Amino acid sequence: MNTKLKAYAGNLIFSLNILILFLLFYDDQLIIPDWLQSVGRLHPMFLHFPIAILFLAFILEYFRFNEKFRSQEFYAKFTDALLLGGILSAGITVVMGLILSVEDAYEGEQLEWHKWFGVSLVFISAVFYVLRNSKFYNLVYAKAGTVILSLLLIMAGHFGAVLTHGENFVMEPVSTRASVSLEEALVYDHVIQPVFQEKCISCHNDQKLKGSLKLTDTLSILKGG
Repeated sequence: MNTKLKAYAGNLIFSLNILILFLLFYDDQLIIPDWLQSVGRLHPMFLHFPIAILFLAFILEYFRFNEKFRSQEFYAKFTDALLLGGILSAGITVVMGLILSVEDAYEGEQLEWHKWFGVSLVFISAVFYVLRNSKFYNLVYAKAGTVILSLLLIMAGHFGAVLTHGENFVMEPVSTRASVSLEEALVYDHVIQPVFQEKCISCHNDQKLKGSLKLTDTLSILKGG
């Protein structure tokens, strides 16, 4: 990677970290203009880029000191560029997410876990990128660092998926209750609630309250939004 371009990217990552800290500390005082809300709502689309880039970079870094690769200049430069690009795109994604989280529709424990795993990933990845060029950096640090960062990435993605699709999205096809006969069916339990569960609850639950409407239980449904 061009030295000047690399320096610009490094400075931008540092600036993004400062902006992330500002958004974290002053999130309850922020008033987001309409045009900036639209930027925040790009978060679910943009986040797939850093996930893919960082995972590939972590795999390459994990094997960096392997006898086959340690002397290959292209391998080193490609891994370096991937890490830099992944951290940069992750920082932009976190900024988008923090802007999106200010909206009233998002709250709860799952959001907090998603937020802090994402922020930690960006901060620790940036520190890792700087330290990986130090003299003391070796095979142990490379493997331990990439494993820790991969776990942070997985957990941030997991809680993000819970917010978007609901808590039981992955296992739902194999955990769905068996159908009952028409004579035994209860209108809400066996007809209405399954539809809500499949189509509605992912956006209308304790963690994600679109339109202030919760559809997880009968009392909340009757209360409305």
